[in-house]
Amino acid sequence: MGRTRGFEVEEALDVALDLFWQQGYDNTPMQALCRAMNLQPGSVYAAFGSKRDLFTAAVRRYMDTVSAEAIDRINGAPSGLQGLREYFAHLIDAMVDGKRSRGCLITNSLVEFAARDPELAAMFQVHLARLQTSFAAALARARSEGELRPGAGPESADMLVAVVQGMNVLAKSRPGRQALRNVADTALAGLAAAEPET
Repeated sequence: MGRTRGFEVEEALDVALDLFWQQGYDNTPMQALCRAMNLQPGSVYAAFGSKRDLFTAAVRRYMDTVSAEAIDRINGAPSGLQGLREYFAHLIDAMVDGKRSRGCLITNSLVEFAARDPELAAMFQVHLARLQTSFAAALARARSEGELRPGAGPESADMLVAVVQGMNVLAKSRPGRQALRNVADTALAGLAAAEPET
């Protein structure tokens, strides 16, 4: 019978995720990860493998928690356009008051790894594809509900992904809530049907 680990794997992984998110992969030495997780190197290697393996597990955890929670806001709203608005509102809150002020772990890592690690880059693309699919579904629903201007629809999903990526980079300069809201509002206003005149 194997020895029981004396620590919670998911809790340790959350600590590693947080450190990678703050500092990036290259600027986070294994010794710093062990200290932050309060674990001996042998325990970290036994549980997670190499530093790259630990990083891969942290990225998956991020995709399954932070990213999934944000995407659920798109899919769970009563209407397509409301889902998009709730997603961007949540994103801006996290950028102003939460950990997203560091940017997005996926966006940051994509810049760091895209040219040198095709396997990790492919994993990041899966995340972006998931976001694009959710945007496209919300836009299709919004179009069927008459919420979009003529000509707008699921084909605008790539544009919204690009807007999110730009906001992730912008967030690291701490531009403030209004500046971020202006970016999101402008993007959505270009898609929404005109309000009827009263």
